[in-house]
Amino acid sequence: MGTSQSHPGPSGKSPLVPPWADDPSEDEKPSLEPKPQEAPEPLRFKPFRQKFGEFVCTGNPSTLNSALGHYARKSTGGAGSAAKRLGNSVKAGASLYSTLVSGGTGVVGEDLSINISSLAGMPCEIAINSITQTLTPVGGDSDKIRSAINYALVIALNGVETFDPNVITDDIVINTMISYISESIFLQVLQDAGKAWIKAETPSQEIVAENSLRELIKVEVDIHMAPMFKENVRSLTRSQIIAIQQDVIKAVWIDWEKYQ
Repeated sequence: MGTSQSHPGPSGKSPLVPPWADDPSEDEKPSLEPKPQEAPEPLRFKPFRQKFGEFVCTGNPSTLNSALGHYARKSTGGAGSAAKRLGNSVKAGASLYSTLVSGGTGVVGEDLSINISSLAGMPCEIAINSITQTLTPVGGDSDKIRSAINYALVIALNGVETFDPNVITDDIVINTMISYISESIFLQVLQDAGKAWIKAETPSQEIVAENSLRELIKVEVDIHMAPMFKENVRSLTRSQIIAIQQDVIKAVWIDWEKYQ
């Protein structure tokens, strides 16, 4: 089987942005009163899940586009809400970026620190696991964040058997961040699709659907994110890398909102 599960996913009554999803853009602002949220539509997931189930069953790309259109416009409440919903992932992504460019010991946010120099000489798989465990926060979204960090590092360091911080080139930094945000979005869609995955008649049919969705997301994230690094691959501040991730998420959602 693929990575999808038979969990029903969130209900229409669930908030667009759950209380544990921190908006990193608000971190530097004084906390006054909780901002009231727009009331979600009770059946906001239904059209998305119906179309997504059809896609899983048929593999039709146009049906996937239609499903994502419903998902962006209705299920998630648009680009702004989506960026906030993925706020915990964005904060963890900033820590991942700081780790990759530090080259040694450095505080990467949320009182987390890791000395990647100390991992030199370890089997790459073990080093990746150590980085992943250190950067995974406790609480809401931790499972998705852990999976996304691990996936991104495995993809970016493919072929590296022994970990060496010196192999982390600018291209690897960029590719890791693209893979991380892509997988974070993929896992969120996967969760929200809920039982739509049971439309697959065979395990291979489900895997094909997952791969198609993952590739579509990766291509769109790459298009939007790669140009944002330009020549500043290693000199971005935490607030800048947070802003880049948020802008990419919003850009992907805006693309999807046009799908009919």
